[in-house]
Amino acid sequence: LGDSALAILSSLTKPDWKRYVVADALASQDTPANQYDVERWLPHMMVLHHSAALSKDNTMLRPLCDVICDITIGFDLDSEQPWQDLETCVANVPLPWDLQTWKFAQAASFCLTSQLLARTTLRQLEKPPQRLCTVQWLRLTDHQGHNIRTEDDSVQHMAMLHALANRAVGFFHEELQWALSNNATHGASTAGLMALPTISTLPIPTHSPPVPLVPEALESFSTCHLPMMTDPSFFLDDEWTGYAFSNAENMPFDGIGGHNLEVASNRLDELPNPHFPFRVERYIRFQFVNEWAGGSQYLLESNCYHSHGRMDMLRVIVNKVNGHLKIAHRHPLRSDWAVLDAVITPFGIVESFGRRAMWGWYWKCSWSSAN
Repeated sequence: LGDSALAILSSLTKPDWKRYVVADALASQDTPANQYDVERWLPHMMVLHHSAALSKDNTMLRPLCDVICDITIGFDLDSEQPWQDLETCVANVPLPWDLQTWKFAQAASFCLTSQLLARTTLRQLEKPPQRLCTVQWLRLTDHQGHNIRTEDDSVQHMAMLHALANRAVGFFHEELQWALSNNATHGASTAGLMALPTISTLPIPTHSPPVPLVPEALESFSTCHLPMMTDPSFFLDDEWTGYAFSNAENMPFDGIGGHNLEVASNRLDELPNPHFPFRVERYIRFQFVNEWAGGSQYLLESNCYHSHGRMDMLRVIVNKVNGHLKIAHRHPLRSDWAVLDAVITPFGIVESFGRRAMWGWYWKCSWSSAN
Protein backbone atom coordinates (compact mmCIF):
# COMPACT_ATOMS: atom_id res chain seq x y z
CA LEU A 1 0.00 0.00 0.00
CA GLY A 2 1.10 3.58 -0.63
CA ASP A 3 1.77 6.22 2.00
CA SER A 4 -1.68 7.81 1.65
CA ALA A 5 -3.42 4.46 2.13
CA LEU A 6 -1.30 3.69 5.18
CA ALA A 7 -2.12 7.11 6.61
CA ILE A 8 -5.83 6.33 6.25
CA LEU A 9 -5.46 2.95 7.93
CA SER A 10 -3.43 4.38 10.80
CA SER A 11 -6.26 6.77 11.67
CA LEU A 12 -8.95 4.08 11.93
CA THR A 13 -10.80 3.09 15.05
CA LYS A 14 -10.23 -0.44 16.33
CA PRO A 15 -13.54 -1.87 14.96
CA ASP A 16 -12.87 -0.38 11.52
CA TRP A 17 -9.30 -1.66 11.55
CA LYS A 18 -10.61 -5.17 12.18
CA ARG A 19 -12.90 -4.86 9.16
CA TYR A 20 -9.92 -4.02 6.95
CA VAL A 21 -8.04 -7.01 8.37
CA VAL A 22 -10.93 -9.29 7.41
CA ALA A 23 -11.19 -7.68 3.96
CA ASP A 24 -7.46 -8.19 3.47
CA ALA A 25 -7.88 -11.89 4.22
CA LEU A 26 -10.81 -12.14 1.79
CA ALA A 27 -8.80 -10.44 -0.94
CA SER A 28 -6.01 -12.97 -0.52
CA GLN A 29 -8.29 -15.97 -1.01
CA ASP A 30 -7.86 -17.79 -4.32
CA THR A 31 -11.51 -17.50 -5.37
CA PRO A 32 -13.17 -15.40 -8.11
CA ALA A 33 -14.81 -12.14 -7.06
CA ASN A 34 -18.59 -12.36 -6.73
CA GLN A 35 -21.51 -10.03 -6.11
CA TYR A 36 -21.16 -10.18 -2.32
CA ASP A 37 -17.51 -9.15 -2.59
CA VAL A 38 -18.40 -6.09 -4.66
CA GLU A 39 -21.20 -5.06 -2.34
CA ARG A 40 -19.21 -5.39 0.88
CA TRP A 41 -15.45 -4.98 0.47
CA LEU A 42 -13.76 -5.36 -2.95
CA PRO A 43 -13.96 -1.76 -4.28
CA HIS A 44 -13.07 -0.46 -0.82
CA MET A 45 -9.77 -2.34 -0.97
CA MET A 46 -9.06 -1.34 -4.57
CA VAL A 47 -9.43 2.28 -3.48
CA LEU A 48 -6.37 1.64 -1.30
CA HIS A 49 -4.45 0.13 -4.25
CA HIS A 50 -4.50 -3.26 -2.50
CA SER A 51 -2.48 -5.53 -4.79
CA ALA A 52 -4.42 -8.74 -4.06
CA ALA A 53 -7.74 -7.00 -4.68
CA LEU A 54 -6.48 -5.50 -7.95
CA SER A 55 -5.39 -8.93 -9.18
CA LYS A 56 -8.57 -10.73 -8.06
CA ASP A 57 -10.09 -13.12 -10.62
CA ASN A 58 -12.97 -11.19 -12.26
CA THR A 59 -14.42 -13.94 -14.47
CA MET A 60 -17.67 -13.93 -12.47
CA LEU A 61 -17.72 -10.17 -12.08
CA ARG A 62 -17.65 -9.21 -15.77
CA PRO A 63 -20.95 -10.87 -16.77
CA LEU A 64 -22.65 -9.49 -13.64
CA CYS A 65 -21.64 -5.98 -14.67
CA ASP A 66 -22.33 -6.48 -18.38
CA VAL A 67 -25.90 -7.64 -17.91
CA ILE A 68 -26.66 -4.30 -16.21
CA CYS A 69 -24.60 -1.95 -18.37
CA ASP A 70 -25.34 -3.54 -21.77
CA ILE A 71 -28.75 -1.95 -22.07
CA THR A 72 -30.82 -0.22 -24.69
CA ILE A 73 -31.54 3.48 -24.18
CA GLY A 74 -34.07 4.69 -26.75
CA PHE A 75 -32.58 7.03 -29.33
CA ASP A 76 -28.97 6.03 -28.73
CA LEU A 77 -29.42 3.04 -31.03
CA ASP A 78 -29.95 5.40 -33.96
CA SER A 79 -27.19 7.97 -34.21
CA GLU A 80 -28.66 9.33 -37.46
CA GLN A 81 -31.62 11.05 -35.80
CA PRO A 82 -31.45 14.85 -35.97
CA TRP A 83 -30.80 16.86 -32.82
CA GLN A 84 -34.37 18.09 -32.47
CA ASP A 85 -35.69 14.53 -32.50
CA LEU A 86 -33.15 13.43 -29.91
CA GLU A 87 -34.19 16.19 -27.58
CA THR A 88 -37.92 15.53 -27.80
CA CYS A 89 -37.96 11.73 -27.73
CA VAL A 90 -35.52 11.21 -24.88
CA ALA A 91 -37.42 12.69 -21.96
CA ASN A 92 -39.69 9.76 -21.14
CA VAL A 93 -37.48 6.78 -21.97
CA PRO A 94 -38.08 4.18 -19.21
CA LEU A 95 -34.96 3.11 -17.34
CA PRO A 96 -34.14 -0.52 -16.62
CA TRP A 97 -33.01 -1.71 -13.18
CA ASP A 98 -33.57 -0.15 -9.78
CA LEU A 99 -31.30 2.23 -7.86
CA GLN A 100 -29.52 -0.46 -5.85
CA THR A 101 -28.72 -2.41 -9.02
CA TRP A 102 -27.11 0.66 -10.58
CA LYS A 103 -25.06 1.31 -7.46
CA PHE A 104 -23.82 -2.27 -7.64
CA ALA A 105 -22.95 -1.71 -11.31
CA GLN A 106 -21.09 1.47 -10.37
CA ALA A 107 -18.97 -0.43 -7.85
CA ALA A 108 -18.47 -3.42 -10.16
CA SER A 109 -17.42 -1.24 -13.09
CA PHE A 110 -15.04 0.64 -10.80
CA CYS A 111 -13.40 -2.69 -9.91
CA LEU A 112 -13.12 -3.82 -13.54
CA THR A 113 -11.68 -0.49 -14.68
CA SER A 114 -9.25 -0.35 -11.77
CA GLN A 115 -7.91 -3.74 -12.81
CA LEU A 116 -7.49 -2.56 -16.41
CA LEU A 117 -5.58 0.53 -15.23
CA ALA A 118 -3.41 -1.67 -13.02
CA ARG A 119 -2.06 -3.71 -15.94
CA THR A 120 1.67 -3.27 -16.47
CA THR A 121 1.78 -5.01 -19.86
CA LEU A 122 -0.39 -4.38 -22.90
CA ARG A 123 -2.31 -7.26 -24.41
CA GLN A 124 -1.05 -7.99 -27.91
CA LEU A 125 -4.05 -7.67 -30.21
CA GLU A 126 -4.09 -7.34 -34.00
CA LYS A 127 -7.25 -5.21 -33.89
CA PRO A 128 -8.50 -2.69 -31.32
CA PRO A 129 -10.87 -4.11 -28.67
CA GLN A 130 -13.75 -1.85 -29.86
CA ARG A 131 -15.80 -2.08 -26.68
CA LEU A 132 -16.14 1.64 -25.98
CA CYS A 133 -18.70 2.12 -28.74
CA THR A 134 -20.96 -0.45 -27.04
CA VAL A 135 -21.33 1.63 -23.87
CA GLN A 136 -24.47 3.74 -23.93
CA TRP A 137 -25.27 7.01 -22.23
CA LEU A 138 -28.26 8.74 -20.71
CA ARG A 139 -28.74 12.36 -21.74
CA LEU A 140 -30.08 14.62 -19.00
CA THR A 141 -29.78 17.88 -20.93
CA ASP A 142 -30.30 19.02 -24.49
CA HIS A 143 -27.74 20.60 -26.78
CA GLN A 144 -28.40 24.03 -25.25
CA GLY A 145 -28.05 22.80 -21.66
CA HIS A 146 -31.75 22.65 -20.74
CA ASN A 147 -32.90 19.79 -18.52
CA ILE A 148 -34.93 17.21 -20.44
CA ARG A 149 -35.73 14.85 -17.59
CA THR A 150 -37.80 15.27 -14.46
CA GLU A 151 -36.14 15.64 -11.08
CA ASP A 152 -38.17 12.72 -9.70
CA ASP A 153 -35.71 10.11 -10.98
CA SER A 154 -32.52 12.19 -10.73
CA VAL A 155 -30.90 9.96 -8.10
CA GLN A 156 -31.35 6.87 -10.27
CA HIS A 157 -30.25 8.76 -13.38
CA MET A 158 -27.00 9.79 -11.71
CA ALA A 159 -26.30 6.29 -10.38
CA MET A 160 -26.76 5.05 -13.93
CA LEU A 161 -24.39 7.65 -15.40
CA HIS A 162 -21.71 6.95 -12.80
CA ALA A 163 -21.90 3.22 -13.55
CA LEU A 164 -21.69 3.73 -17.32
CA ALA A 165 -18.87 6.27 -16.95
CA ASN A 166 -16.78 3.93 -14.80
CA ARG A 167 -17.31 1.18 -17.37
CA ALA A 168 -16.44 3.49 -20.28
CA VAL A 169 -13.11 4.56 -18.76
CA GLY A 170 -11.82 1.00 -18.74
CA PHE A 171 -12.68 0.45 -22.40
CA PHE A 172 -11.39 3.93 -23.28
CA HIS A 173 -8.06 3.19 -21.58
CA GLU A 174 -7.74 -0.21 -23.24
CA GLU A 175 -8.50 1.06 -26.75
CA LEU A 176 -6.34 4.15 -26.35
CA GLN A 177 -3.39 2.02 -25.21
CA TRP A 178 -3.80 -0.05 -28.36
CA ALA A 179 -4.07 3.06 -30.56
CA LEU A 180 -0.93 4.61 -29.05
CA SER A 181 1.09 1.44 -29.48
CA ASN A 182 -0.08 1.05 -33.10
CA ASN A 183 0.24 4.71 -34.16
CA ALA A 184 -3.52 4.91 -34.64
CA THR A 185 -4.20 8.26 -32.98
CA HIS A 186 -5.00 11.55 -34.69
CA GLY A 187 -1.73 13.14 -35.80
CA ALA A 188 1.67 11.67 -36.55
CA SER A 189 3.55 13.21 -33.62
CA THR A 190 3.20 12.41 -29.93
CA ALA A 191 4.78 15.72 -28.90
CA GLY A 192 2.80 17.40 -26.13
CA LEU A 193 0.73 14.33 -25.31
CA MET A 194 0.69 13.23 -21.69
CA ALA A 195 1.07 9.60 -20.64
CA LEU A 196 -2.07 7.74 -19.63
CA PRO A 197 -2.82 7.56 -15.91
CA THR A 198 -2.57 4.21 -14.18
CA ILE A 199 -4.18 3.04 -10.98
CA SER A 200 -0.98 3.84 -9.09
CA THR A 201 -0.84 7.46 -10.32
CA LEU A 202 -4.47 8.25 -9.51
CA PRO A 203 -4.85 9.80 -6.04
CA ILE A 204 -7.77 7.52 -5.21
CA PRO A 205 -6.74 6.81 -1.58
CA THR A 206 -7.25 10.49 -0.75
CA HIS A 207 -10.94 10.34 -1.71
CA SER A 208 -12.22 9.53 1.79
CA PRO A 209 -12.64 5.79 1.15
CA PRO A 210 -15.50 4.14 3.03
CA VAL A 211 -15.07 1.30 5.49
CA PRO A 212 -15.64 -2.23 4.12
CA LEU A 213 -17.92 -4.89 5.56
CA VAL A 214 -20.54 -2.56 6.98
CA PRO A 215 -24.26 -2.63 6.07
CA GLU A 216 -24.07 0.64 4.12
CA ALA A 217 -20.82 -0.28 2.31
CA LEU A 218 -22.25 -0.10 -1.22
CA GLU A 219 -24.12 3.14 -0.55
CA SER A 220 -21.13 4.90 0.98
CA PHE A 221 -18.79 3.77 -1.79
CA SER A 222 -20.98 5.26 -4.53
CA THR A 223 -20.45 8.82 -3.26
CA CYS A 224 -17.11 8.65 -1.44
CA HIS A 225 -15.18 10.47 -4.18
CA LEU A 226 -17.59 13.39 -4.51
CA PRO A 227 -16.69 15.65 -1.54
CA MET A 228 -13.09 16.09 -2.70
CA MET A 229 -13.58 15.81 -6.45
CA THR A 230 -16.46 18.29 -6.70
CA ASP A 231 -14.77 21.00 -4.63
CA PRO A 232 -13.72 23.96 -6.82
CA SER A 233 -10.10 23.63 -5.68
CA PHE A 234 -9.94 20.17 -7.26
CA PHE A 235 -10.40 21.69 -10.72
CA LEU A 236 -8.23 24.75 -10.14
CA ASP A 237 -5.02 23.39 -8.63
CA ASP A 238 -3.65 21.72 -11.78
CA GLU A 239 -3.82 21.72 -15.56
CA TRP A 240 -5.96 19.07 -17.27
CA THR A 241 -5.36 16.87 -20.28
CA GLY A 242 -7.14 13.95 -21.91
CA TYR A 243 -8.48 12.53 -25.15
CA ALA A 244 -11.62 12.73 -27.23
CA PHE A 245 -12.92 9.61 -28.95
CA SER A 246 -15.09 9.60 -32.06
CA ASN A 247 -16.29 6.44 -33.74
CA ALA A 248 -14.28 7.10 -36.89
CA GLU A 249 -12.91 4.27 -38.98
CA ASN A 250 -9.34 5.53 -38.62
CA MET A 251 -7.57 7.64 -35.99
CA PRO A 252 -10.50 7.88 -33.54
CA PHE A 253 -8.49 9.37 -30.64
CA ASP A 254 -7.61 13.07 -30.50
CA GLY A 255 -5.20 14.00 -27.71
CA ILE A 256 -5.21 17.32 -25.85
CA GLY A 257 -1.84 19.04 -26.15
CA GLY A 258 -0.91 17.25 -29.37
CA HIS A 259 0.73 19.10 -32.24
CA ASN A 260 -1.87 21.24 -34.03
CA LEU A 261 -0.83 22.45 -37.48
CA GLU A 262 -3.29 25.37 -37.52
CA VAL A 263 -2.09 26.62 -34.15
CA ALA A 264 1.57 26.24 -35.05
CA SER A 265 1.42 27.75 -38.55
CA ASN A 266 -0.54 30.80 -37.36
CA ARG A 267 1.44 31.15 -34.12
CA LEU A 268 -1.77 31.06 -32.15
CA ASP A 269 0.17 29.82 -29.14
CA GLU A 270 1.93 33.18 -28.97
CA LEU A 271 0.96 36.74 -28.05
CA PRO A 272 0.31 38.75 -30.07
CA ASN A 273 -1.15 36.58 -32.82
CA PRO A 274 -3.24 37.50 -35.89
CA HIS A 275 -6.58 36.06 -34.69
CA PHE A 276 -7.19 36.14 -30.93
CA PRO A 277 -6.48 38.40 -27.94
CA PHE A 278 -5.27 35.29 -26.10
CA ARG A 279 -2.92 32.36 -26.63
CA VAL A 280 -4.17 28.91 -27.59
CA GLU A 281 -2.56 26.72 -24.94
CA ARG A 282 -1.65 23.04 -24.79
CA TYR A 283 -3.63 22.05 -21.71
CA ILE A 284 -6.84 23.00 -19.95
CA ARG A 285 -6.83 25.53 -17.12
CA PHE A 286 -10.03 26.32 -15.24
CA GLN A 287 -11.05 29.44 -13.39
CA PHE A 288 -13.92 29.84 -10.95
CA VAL A 289 -16.72 32.17 -12.10
CA ASN A 290 -19.58 32.05 -9.60
CA GLU A 291 -21.76 29.75 -7.49
CA TRP A 292 -25.45 29.44 -6.59
CA ALA A 293 -27.93 27.17 -4.79
CA GLY A 294 -26.10 27.66 -1.52
CA GLY A 295 -22.78 26.74 -3.10
CA SER A 296 -24.00 23.34 -4.28
CA GLN A 297 -23.55 24.36 -7.93
CA TYR A 298 -20.95 26.55 -9.56
CA LEU A 299 -19.56 27.60 -12.93
CA LEU A 300 -16.03 27.13 -14.27
CA GLU A 301 -14.57 28.53 -17.47
CA SER A 302 -11.46 27.30 -19.25
CA ASN A 303 -8.75 28.87 -21.32
CA CYS A 304 -8.63 28.21 -25.06
CA TYR A 305 -6.70 24.97 -25.57
CA HIS A 306 -5.91 22.69 -28.48
CA SER A 307 -5.66 19.04 -29.33
CA HIS A 308 -4.24 17.51 -32.52
CA GLY A 309 -7.36 18.27 -34.49
CA ARG A 310 -9.27 21.09 -32.82
CA MET A 311 -9.34 24.18 -30.63
CA ASP A 312 -11.82 24.39 -27.79
CA MET A 313 -13.09 26.46 -24.87
CA LEU A 314 -15.18 25.06 -22.02
CA ARG A 315 -17.85 26.26 -19.62
CA VAL A 316 -18.58 23.69 -16.91
CA ILE A 317 -21.48 23.69 -14.45
CA VAL A 318 -20.61 21.43 -11.52
CA ASN A 319 -23.20 19.88 -9.22
CA LYS A 320 -21.44 19.12 -5.92
CA VAL A 321 -24.28 16.93 -4.65
CA ASN A 322 -24.23 14.24 -7.34
CA GLY A 323 -21.13 14.86 -9.49
CA HIS A 324 -23.08 15.80 -12.62
CA LEU A 325 -21.32 18.20 -15.00
CA LYS A 326 -22.77 20.15 -17.90
CA ILE A 327 -19.84 20.80 -20.22
CA ALA A 328 -20.38 23.42 -22.93
CA HIS A 329 -17.86 23.40 -25.80
CA ARG A 330 -17.13 26.32 -28.12
CA HIS A 331 -14.64 26.86 -30.93
CA PRO A 332 -12.94 30.26 -30.43
CA LEU A 333 -14.23 31.52 -33.81
CA ARG A 334 -17.86 30.58 -33.08
CA SER A 335 -20.41 32.05 -30.69
CA ASP A 336 -22.57 28.98 -30.04
CA TRP A 337 -21.96 26.42 -27.30
CA ALA A 338 -22.66 22.68 -27.55
CA VAL A 339 -23.53 21.11 -24.20
CA LEU A 340 -22.74 17.52 -23.19
CA ASP A 341 -23.57 15.60 -20.02
CA ALA A 342 -20.60 14.43 -17.96
CA VAL A 343 -19.79 13.08 -14.51
CA ILE A 344 -16.78 13.26 -12.25
CA THR A 345 -15.52 9.75 -11.54
CA PRO A 346 -12.59 8.47 -9.45
CA PHE A 347 -10.73 8.31 -12.79
CA GLY A 348 -11.43 11.92 -13.83
CA ILE A 349 -14.11 13.56 -15.98
CA VAL A 350 -16.09 11.41 -18.43
CA GLU A 351 -18.46 12.93 -21.00
CA SER A 352 -20.43 11.52 -23.90
CA PHE A 353 -22.99 12.38 -26.53
CA GLY A 354 -24.27 8.83 -26.80
CA ARG A 355 -23.61 5.42 -28.24
CA ARG A 356 -21.51 5.29 -31.41
CA ALA A 357 -20.88 9.02 -31.19
CA MET A 358 -18.19 10.59 -29.02
CA TRP A 359 -16.58 10.28 -25.62
CA GLY A 360 -14.21 12.49 -23.70
CA TRP A 361 -11.94 11.52 -20.81
CA TYR A 362 -10.09 14.25 -18.94
CA TRP A 363 -7.60 13.92 -16.11
CA LYS A 364 -5.11 16.09 -14.25
CA CYS A 365 -1.69 16.44 -15.86
CA SER A 366 -0.02 15.43 -12.60
CA TRP A 367 -1.74 12.05 -12.82
CA SER A 368 0.43 11.34 -15.87
CA SER A 369 3.74 12.56 -14.50
CA ALA A 370 4.75 9.34 -12.77
CA ASN A 371 4.36 7.15 -15.88
